[in-house]
Amino acid sequence: MSIIVSPFEAERSRPGGVRSQRAELLDRALLAHDLRGGLSDISGGLSAIDPASLPVETREQVERVLAAADAVGSLVHAALGEYREEPDPAAGLDFQGVDVSRLLDHQRRRWTAEARRKGQSLRIVAEADAPTRLDIDPALCGRMLTNLVAHAIGRCEAGGIELVASATREGGILLRVADTGPAVRQDTLERILGLGADDPAMSAGVEGLELMAARRLAARMGARFALRNRSGGGFEALIELGEPWCSRAEPAAPEPEADLAGARILLAEDNPTNQMVATQMLRALRAEVTVTSDGAEAIAAFEAQEFDLVVLDIEMPRVSGLDVIRRIRSRGDARARVPIVALTAYAMRDHQDQIAEAGANALVSKPISGIEQLGRALAPHLPSGVAARRPRAPGAGDPVVDAAIYGALADAIGPDLMNELFEKVFADLSAARAELEAARAPRNTQAIRSASHILISVAGAVGAVRLQSMARSLNALAHENAPLDAALTGCVAEIDAVLAFLARDR
Repeated sequence: MSIIVSPFEAERSRPGGVRSQRAELLDRALLAHDLRGGLSDISGGLSAIDPASLPVETREQVERVLAAADAVGSLVHAALGEYREEPDPAAGLDFQGVDVSRLLDHQRRRWTAEARRKGQSLRIVAEADAPTRLDIDPALCGRMLTNLVAHAIGRCEAGGIELVASATREGGILLRVADTGPAVRQDTLERILGLGADDPAMSAGVEGLELMAARRLAARMGARFALRNRSGGGFEALIELGEPWCSRAEPAAPEPEADLAGARILLAEDNPTNQMVATQMLRALRAEVTVTSDGAEAIAAFEAQEFDLVVLDIEMPRVSGLDVIRRIRSRGDARARVPIVALTAYAMRDHQDQIAEAGANALVSKPISGIEQLGRALAPHLPSGVAARRPRAPGAGDPVVDAAIYGALADAIGPDLMNELFEKVFADLSAARAELEAARAPRNTQAIRSASHILISVAGAVGAVRLQSMARSLNALAHENAPLDAALTGCVAEIDAVLAFLARDR
């Protein structure tokens, strides 16, 4: 019996042999794939949970885990030296720099639940004059702020923590992380600020480790870094970047609506967990989904009926995703041009090139970071005919709550669970209303985005389709930094109408 040994295994087993760089890269790519697969199960499973079904505290914990999983994914890319051409989902970062509002939103999602658990107030805001983008390494910036906010939350038993981005007189940006905790010992500060850039010595304890990590990361970005005890009590870290690193982007084009209503989608995914997560996300986006478990099933399903979009994993048994793409593209008829989006946990350049050469229109990397993000990734690839099959957008003449949706919900879950749902929906709508009102002046687009995002899910859960539509519009305006006073006023009034409906029906 002969034993076949792959070239890489032979290279490893040869006495005294030195593994080639190619072998090392392959192992790192495979390790990255396995790590990303685990993160996909974590973030994908949590993303599939309907936030409207959760109490506020639980929803914040889910957001915290999702944000942490995104950050770990970013660290995996950095540690394993992966090439990634797509924007990194962690903290809203990409290789062209840092979007300040999304960077701050990542920190809000990461730390809100922990601050609430400790009885702390957490304020994270970008002032109106702050630069909107930073042309610096995104991973370094995200890690630096994470260490500083973690330090602030960890040292305060209660009180307040804030992260504020503001403009400097010279046109740069100042990032300030402050807390109301006790003063930091002067000798600790001296050790942190006095160590050389390459000095591994660290004798200031856990608190010093977080601050030291932040200082070193700031130095790698070319930022000025200061730590000080505040005269009125508390402690703060100051990070300043000059004008050359900053820009104020023009209002961005509206992101495609995360709504796949009417779209007929073929999903091919062999992993049961990923399959369940992707299916729930697509159906939450109102798509009609046909699910297959491998490439051979996907080809059979494609031959049996027409689809608007094919979404498929690359690594599948029997027939790979690459071969499915090639089979479809080689048909020689109009259906050969169906849009195809690949799902993959591989991020190496070679894999991206292979997927593109096979004929995929786009690639979405696992783990999928959320329902809205998946919808926005897929929506641009839908053919124009899908819009004609979508239901009409709700208007002023429609009821506050759709009786058919509301009645079906009540029949499905029964009176006891309906009462429990009432409490959650009432609390979430009231909290969103208060957040929107507080964000009016000075205008806080980050808070408006957050509140309207929650409204989209909560309103949809009880059939408040008119409020859901208004929340979508408000969310889009907030992302564009467009005038939104009228939309904000209308959304608040519609929340009041839904709350009045629910109060009457109890």
